[in-house]
Amino acid sequence: MKSTTINLFSSAFKCALLVFVLFLSSISLFAQKEEPPLQPAVFSVWSQRIDMSRFAGKNYRLTVAIRAEPIGPEAFAVAFIRHEFEERKVRNWAWMDNMFNRPVRDSSWGKYTLEGVFDQKAPFLGFGGLGFNNGKFYFDDFQLSVEVSKGKWETVPIDNGNFEMGHLDAWEQTSMGIPARVLGAKASLYTEKPFEGKACLLMENNMMLDKN
Repeated sequence: MKSTTINLFSSAFKCALLVFVLFLSSISLFAQKEEPPLQPAVFSVWSQRIDMSRFAGKNYRLTVAIRAEPIGPEAFAVAFIRHEFEERKVRNWAWMDNMFNRPVRDSSWGKYTLEGVFDQKAPFLGFGGLGFNNGKFYFDDFQLSVEVSKGKWETVPIDNGNFEMGHLDAWEQTSMGIPARVLGAKASLYTEKPFEGKACLLMENNMMLDKN
């Protein structure tokens, strides 16, 4: 009886160990599968998206502080807002303002406002910062507010919108609306002269650009 109990315990232990190993393997394979490949590009983006379906049809505005240290006349920084559909895929949005008609090249902080009306059919708000070509691009103090009734604005929290949490976990590197990794692009917290508080987002582009 004792031998049978030991054998049953041994079999159960081996089975549990096998399940655990398979579980770890599946996590590893999933992580490898989900990590986007490095790709060349002429810009880099760090962004977030929020389901704003409860505010469909409401006016909103996003404000953000930006400054730039561009390398070359074609480099600049912008913020953007997009009305995205629920499924995440390339260019899967209904409307976008990317500030390309008002790019930021000033090395001093400035506050910028982007405005829109939430779309019931594309209820996710995608937003973030974009650095075009090479340089250092700084972003701070992202704030989102919605006009819940005429003349009454309500603040909608943005996870780590002021970059004071000591990490960038809420922010994701993306391209055309999907996760991406861009060659020569990186982001970090910058603690020297942020717009407010103790830190801001620094996006650095050091890309091999085709000059031909």
